[in-house]
Amino acid sequence: MHRKKHSLALALCMALPMSQSAQASPEQDALLFLDSKVLPEKATVCSARISGYSAKFQAAFRAWLSTNKAHVASGEAFLRADAERTKVPFEPDIQAIAATVSKQWAAAPLPTLQENCEAMLLQLSEAPGGG
Repeated sequence: MHRKKHSLALALCMALPMSQSAQASPEQDALLFLDSKVLPEKATVCSARISGYSAKFQAAFRAWLSTNKAHVASGEAFLRADAERTKVPFEPDIQAIAATVSKQWAAAPLPTLQENCEAMLLQLSEAPGGG
C-alpha cells in the first residue's frame, strides 16, 4: 500500500510534455495549465545560460498564453478540484513540479540545454493556437 498520495498534476506532467492535441479535454487543459507554470521556470534556466533567450521566450509565451487563456483556466480549475478531492495541497504540488523540472534542465550540459530551449520555443509557436 502506498503511503504518499500522488497528484493528478504530477501524473499528467510526467506523462506528457507540452500538450498538442487539437481536441480539448479536462486532462489536456490541465496539461496546458501545467505548461503555463513550468515553461517560465524552464525559460529562466535557458535565459541564465543563453544570451538573448528571455526576449524570444517572453514573446512566444505571451502569444501562446493569450491564445490558450480559457484552456489554462479550465485546467487550473480541474486540477484544483482534483487536489481538493485527493487532499493533495495544490500550490506546493505545482511548485514542486516546476522546481523538479527546472533542476533537471539546469543540470543539463549546455548543448543539451540549448537544444531543449530551442525546442521549447518551437513547440510554443507550433502548438495549436501558438504564434
